[in-house]
Amino acid sequence: MSQIALVGGNEFRRDCDAMDRELIAAAGGPEVPIAILPTAATNENPYVAGESGIRHFRRLGAAPEKLMIDDRDAANNEKSASALEHFRMVYFTGGDPVYLLDTMRASSFWEATLRLYRGGGLIAGSSAGAMALCGQMWRFDSWVPGLNLVPHLAVLPHHATLSTRWNGAAMALLLPSGVTMVGIDDATALLLPSGRVVGVGEVTVYHLSGLVKYQVGEVVPLQAQLE
Repeated sequence: MSQIALVGGNEFRRDCDAMDRELIAAAGGPEVPIAILPTAATNENPYVAGESGIRHFRRLGAAPEKLMIDDRDAANNEKSASALEHFRMVYFTGGDPVYLLDTMRASSFWEATLRLYRGGGLIAGSSAGAMALCGQMWRFDSWVPGLNLVPHLAVLPHHATLSTRWNGAAMALLLPSGVTMVGIDDATALLLPSGRVVGVGEVTVYHLSGLVKYQVGEVVPLQAQLE
């Protein structure tokens, strides 16, 4: 079954173990091949970000590899795109969501990612990765169309700290009609389409009537936002 994991951030750390064991199980179980994409970290240190993902998932029993898709040329390289064929999970790390979006949009690699997803794979994104996967993505001070894997959702990552700093309530009011914002804490994932919360924190759904918080193990009723 095709699945999506929207992660709040702070990936590849020990407090992510419980969450990522669930993602490994959802993607196929022990030794599942995972592609680590540190594209969003290109302007920081993508090699280190990729290696962190490899060490983390290898320690948890998976079979990770990093794919260095660091610019539009690499994203449109057919050899790079075909490299996804033997993976069952793709994990987009945190970093710069604008760079990730601009690099992936309408690229050969993104089309290969969609094929993997439609074939029953799991697509995960943490922080910048989660933001870019959605229908709308926060870009500086306004919303812009994202990669649209989850058309009617938008993500506010690192929610426990950024909800106040970024004024989450005001952000939600600026969203186009029909799009719902979810705040996701660090080391926490919203697993779709089930809507289950996994990890250590909370998922907060922004409604016009107020905020609704969901704890680990609870199910966020988002079916209408996924269609």
